[in-house]
Amino acid sequence: MRTPMQIAVWACILVIFSPNRFLVFQDKKTKSLGIPAASNDDSVFVVSRAFWVSLILVVVSGAVGATVGLLCGRAFGAATPRTIYWLQIGGVSLLLWGTLFVRGWEIETFDGRTLIERVNRWIYRALYCVGTAILVSSLTWPQI
Repeated sequence: MRTPMQIAVWACILVIFSPNRFLVFQDKKTKSLGIPAASNDDSVFVVSRAFWVSLILVVVSGAVGATVGLLCGRAFGAATPRTIYWLQIGGVSLLLWGTLFVRGWEIETFDGRTLIERVNRWIYRALYCVGTAILVSSLTWPQI
């Protein structure tokens, strides 16, 4: 018998790499453990897709930030500590802004597909991606 930790790890792996197998696993495990199953099988695909899309956004944001930092180093030379300081404050500020800005229960509908819910997510993701790119550029821009 698997421990609760093993079940949790296996469930996460299945959602990420094999959503269809997760649904079969969920049917077996939720009943025997007394855990409620997802009310909608589509939710597993939403979580799986969100994992992969967010990974792509992180990689792209990091690559853009690294490229901008390196290009700034070539175009403007080494950055002063003050420039790096302000880039890092700006990047962290955008990350915090995105965290504080995003709305949840206040605007959520049953299916989560209204235009305002999408705009909410787009703004949140944009703030996070730009903030991350700025932070990474501050790390890759050569310093004095």
